[in-house]
Amino acid sequence: MRTLLKIALFISISVALYFSINIFFYSSNALDLYNTFIPSKENYDYLNYSTADISTGRAEKKFDEYNESTIDPNQFYLRIDKIKLFKKIIKDVDPRYQDVYVKSWESGISHGKFTSYPDQIGITYLFSHAVSNPQNALNENAWFTYMDRLNINDEVIIYYQGKKYTYEVSAIKVVSPEATGFYTGASPVSMVRMQYCGPPTGSLNSRTLVDAILIDSVSI
Repeated sequence: MRTLLKIALFISISVALYFSINIFFYSSNALDLYNTFIPSKENYDYLNYSTADISTGRAEKKFDEYNESTIDPNQFYLRIDKIKLFKKIIKDVDPRYQDVYVKSWESGISHGKFTSYPDQIGITYLFSHAVSNPQNALNENAWFTYMDRLNINDEVIIYYQGKKYTYEVSAIKVVSPEATGFYTGASPVSMVRMQYCGPPTGSLNSRTLVDAILIDSVSI
């Protein structure tokens, strides 16, 4: 009888320990994603650093870095003519790690890891920095600073692996920084979702999401 009680006690403790460990790791992962969308004061200061080192021989920073004749057709680019934006998209950037996504903005716009690609059904999630003072936008790699000028029905173009995808802005919504479900959500159609801080542009108190639905795709 004592042996059976010891076995039962051992099984109970093992089960409790298993669930405690899983709950701990689930909570830790959730907290990481939560913190990504609500930068701390330390993160805020870091995001406002200056990257003005173009005197060392690097090409001058521009919003319209490319045109259709200079891109590599097999790479990944975002083009929005209304705001004169044509930048490379950095694929599979993990939004849980602030140092990773800030570093990616030195080269272009971030594509959210675990989200869809343009050739798939679902949400292609793009995000970048935005600042309230446009004069600081280039130095701070704030490529989405002028996104607040977009309206419903405006055109958005993505180039991806030899195809040109044309989208039409279908919705613009302001959400809480805690609303991470917009990142992890699904869509029954191909669409692109673009996130920046604001309003007002650059504010950490809210997020603006610009959704655009795929309306055409052609090979290039």
